[in-house]
Amino acid sequence: MTTEKARNPLRTAVNILAPMPLAVLTWAYFTDRLTINPIQAATQWAGDIAIIFLMLCLLCSPVNTLFDVPKVLKLRRPLGLWSFYYACVHMLSYVGLDYGFDFRLFNLDNADKPYVYLGLLTLTLLSALAFTSYKKWKVILGKGWKRLHKLVYVAGAVAVWHLSLVIKGDLLSLMGNIWKPLAAGAVLLLALTLRIPPVKAWVIQERRKIQAAVINRRVARTKQAAKVETPSPAREINSGEG
Repeated sequence: MTTEKARNPLRTAVNILAPMPLAVLTWAYFTDRLTINPIQAATQWAGDIAIIFLMLCLLCSPVNTLFDVPKVLKLRRPLGLWSFYYACVHMLSYVGLDYGFDFRLFNLDNADKPYVYLGLLTLTLLSALAFTSYKKWKVILGKGWKRLHKLVYVAGAVAVWHLSLVIKGDLLSLMGNIWKPLAAGAVLLLALTLRIPPVKAWVIQERRKIQAAVINRRVARTKQAAKVETPSPAREINSGEG
């Protein structure tokens, strides 16, 4: 029997490539190849990778809507899980390496840092989605499973908010290092916009028109090529008389 992974090599590629940033991060950390503050660098790196995977997960549906590539929809689960895994590494490196799992010190030091609690909220949402991503939960939750997993958009929004507070810059004045939250926000906006039923229906309709036009052009070219290659009866008679 053909397995799902064999039918969709993209899924296999994701699961092969996704651990590589963690391997590079681990190697860089233990060989002192990070910045002068390796714990901070490792924490930020893991957080960036988590958001990248989350945004890639959110991009799957827009890519299918725009380009009719249903295979990418099968990537949502592995991309979402890898986002969760890297978010766990991000939080563990912050709480463990930075504070030695001293939660009293952690709470005292971060009481006035809302981005930390936004990060915790993002991780909580991703944990719920990862925990219920298995098939048995689809059966247990029924129709509620799809409603629950729409929280991925809430997780994306909170993650972008978290990132916008972490970076050294000002989004309102467009000053500083703001390209990361802007890029993530653009992906989130695209994903949410293409979920609006009239917008999605219009995009699919226009895509089908383009696909039909492309097919018609190919058919016309094939017919034209066939006419050129097929000799006319008059030519066949002339060649026979010769």
